[in-house]
Amino acid sequence: MLQYIEPVFRPPSEWKSLILQVTNGCSWNRCSFCDMYTAPQKQFKAQKLELIEADILKVKQSGVAVSRVFLADGDAMALPFKRLEAICLLIREHLPQVTRISSYCLPRNLSNKTDEQLARLKSLGLSLLYVGCESGDDQVLAHIEKGETFESSLMH
Repeated sequence: MLQYIEPVFRPPSEWKSLILQVTNGCSWNRCSFCDMYTAPQKQFKAQKLELIEADILKVKQSGVAVSRVFLADGDAMALPFKRLEAICLLIREHLPQVTRISSYCLPRNLSNKTDEQLARLKSLGLSLLYVGCESGDDQVLAHIEKGETFESSLMH
């Protein structure tokens, strides 16, 4: 039914969620421990809004009951605020029964959004972010090439 660029990953707790691929791959994709997005077809790229809307409409037309949506791939929060807002509005318009939208998120991409923008996204249903803070130790973070520090990972 929906078009995916395989492989697609999601947190185990999202097993009942609609996986909506709004990006392909991971915006960082340099962590030494991770090989989730190393396949050649998994280079980071934002999905076109028209294709995202087409997928949402396919789900709506299918009649499948959807209450949760996971924005895939590795870090949908890398998208600009306006794009994320547009995606959430499309979900709200076409799948009004959705009660939760979630996404993976790198700390740097949270800090690129204002408190007001994050509040707006939450008001549109984006209420759960899986933030990749693999360690609070700067030496470990440097060793695994996370591209983050303890300080950059703090939620101020």
